[in-house]
Amino acid sequence: MDLRLQRAPVTASGPASRAPSQARDGAHSLRAAVLFTDMRSSSELVTRVSPHAFFGILNRVLGPQASCVRAHQGRVVKFTGDGLLAVFEGERRCRAALQAACALAAASTGSELPYGVGLAEGWVMAGPVGGEAPGLPLQFDVIGATVHLAARLCESAGPGEAVTTGEVWREAGLQPKDAAWPRAWAESPIRLRGFAEPVSCVRLRCHPRG
Repeated sequence: MDLRLQRAPVTASGPASRAPSQARDGAHSLRAAVLFTDMRSSSELVTRVSPHAFFGILNRVLGPQASCVRAHQGRVVKFTGDGLLAVFEGERRCRAALQAACALAAASTGSELPYGVGLAEGWVMAGPVGGEAPGLPLQFDVIGATVHLAARLCESAGPGEAVTTGEVWREAGLQPKDAAWPRAWAESPIRLRGFAEPVSCVRLRCHPRG
């Protein structure tokens, strides 16, 4: 899988933030929607089943997650053990990422190991990590406050939920007629670990439609 990301144009749509920096040591900044998934109760499950059984569960859950991301024009950056990190680029990145988040949250309802989904948007730094460690392979990654925010939003999501920022929700422009429209949603400030002030967030319940 090609994980090299394209630089986003300075005129990309979305809430304003810092301007992108110049490429440095193979890294560059870009505007992206960042999505995390994280399985709930995986730490408990790993103590109750064999490593082989747990490995099989991970693959059965993470494989469809990755396929869903790709189906919505996203890129899987890495698997995080019991979840994944993905990015979405382009002018319609918020809409594509939110559609993916809703589809993932809906699929979580019937999953062997339910998971939450977090989504944020902004500038990130993308590039190889580990260049100062001789003999170890470089790992492509994305870092920055936006990535940190998406991870914390995922942390706050319950099983079958997707949590995003109010900005992403409005920028996505979903309508009730859209297939990704959630069955329930509510916007409110949420206190997140690592952030001094509450963040305006939208909590989505994305159950499969009958």
